[in-house]
Formats: sequence, structure tokens, C-alpha cells
Amino acid sequence: MVRRLLIGILFLCTLSLLVVAQEAPTIVQPREAGYSTAQFSALDSAIHQLQATLSNTNLGSRKMLGSGGWTLEKFAAYTAGNLERLGYQVAIVSRQIQEGGTKIWVVVRVDLGGAIAWIPVEPLPNVEIHQADLGDVPLVALLIYDSGYLSYDIVVELPPNIPPTAMIRAPMVDVVETEAEAWFGNSSIDPDGEIVLFQWTFGEDVQRITYTISAWYAFDVGGQRYPVSLTVTDSRGAQATAGTTVYVLTLQEKADKSCGCH
Repeated sequence: MVRRLLIGILFLCTLSLLVVAQEAPTIVQPREAGYSTAQFSALDSAIHQLQATLSNTNLGSRKMLGSGGWTLEKFAAYTAGNLERLGYQVAIVSRQIQEGGTKIWVVVRVDLGGAIAWIPVEPLPNVEIHQADLGDVPLVALLIYDSGYLSYDIVVELPPNIPPTAMIRAPMVDVVETEAEAWFGNSSIDPDGEIVLFQWTFGEDVQRITYTISAWYAFDVGGQRYPVSLTVTDSRGAQATAGTTVYVLTLQEKADKSCGCH
């Protein structure tokens, strides 16, 4: 997907998110908004930080656009949920377009110190490759944009999201150092959607991101217990974490156990 990096369109509005859902904010060009130099600097910084967050591959998913994958609406909800979980205040807005489809944006509220800006994000699901990111802040040079680019009919109201539950299934056989990878499954569930991302941690810092329900891992050093954790993310961006420990036998401990030496 061709990246359309920085720098974005603004909604200048002093209303709260609740009021935005009831009244359409006035859409103005940033250069006409009367921002101070300090406010422009804060806005530029906020856009760069937001783009970095959107490009974080740890938040992506292997779901693709189409049958069994993302729809535009669901991917917008996933993007908005992840941003909200990370501390952003967001809303989803949409309008009907001439081609008969729907255009959707996630708008992110930024306090500039005396002014409020809404940065638009295009949550663009990929068609042929895995979903590595959450979308883009559209490129509009020098914070000046065509006022006809972004207008919306409604603020999308989503039902409350029920978070997932993470559950690890530990290996059913002995785990031995340097031998074949141990199988870790999980019985995680999401009651009102689906789980789209599994993030495993083995030991203190060995991480694996998977998009399937199980993971394999080989331990090099035995004779100790290792913490194993699993964080799951649902299709609305909510997360849950579960943990367990696994004891890894040394080769000598395996031999002693097999011969009944203890």
C-alpha cells in the first residue's frame, strides 16, 4: 500500500466528543484558523507521533480486506479501539460517496493549548498482504488542504465492546532443553467478535507475534522455570493477558527421569 505520509487536515472545534456527535463542527483550513506558532509546532509534533503509532507493526493483523477479513467499517473500529486504548480520544465519522460506497475516517482529538484540532486518519485495510499497520494520516502539504476533501454525514456510534479473555494451554509433555520446540496452545475467546492478534513472551524478553492460535518455542537452557505470557487483541482493539510458567528439564534430568534414577 502506497504510504501517504503526513501532514493532515484539521477540525477546529471547541466542543466535547459528545457534542461533536450531535453537531457538525466547523471545518476550516489550518492557515485560516489563527493558530499561533506554538500551536502549529504542537500540531506538527502530534501528527508525527500519531503517524508513528499508526505505523507500529505490533498493532497490525494478518486479516485482509474481503471475505472472512476486514470490512472498512470493522477495520475503522479496530483502528479506533487501538488508538483509544493507547490514550487517544477518537471518533469515527463517515459519509456516502457518489460511487455508492462509504468513506470512513477515524478522527483524533488533539489539544493545542487554547485550540482543539481533529486529525483525520484513513484506516485503509490491505487487499493482498497482511495488515501491518493501522492506517495513515493523509498527505496534505504545509497543513493546507482542500476543504472539500473531508466532510461527513454522521458520527458512527458503536455498541460497547466486551473485552476478550486470554487462556494459555501449556505443553502436555515434558519440555527439555535444546530439544524440539514445545507447543503452546490457547483457548482464548472473544464473546462479541474475534481475536486477530496473539502476542507471546517466553522468558523475560523473547517475544513472538502470531496470527494463529498456537505457538512453538525451543528453550536452550534447562534446570529452571520460565514465565510465559500471552496477550490477545480482539477486532475492536481490546486486549487481555494470561500467564503461566513452564519448567524446562536439562538433558541429565530427562535421562534421570527416564531411567527412574530418583
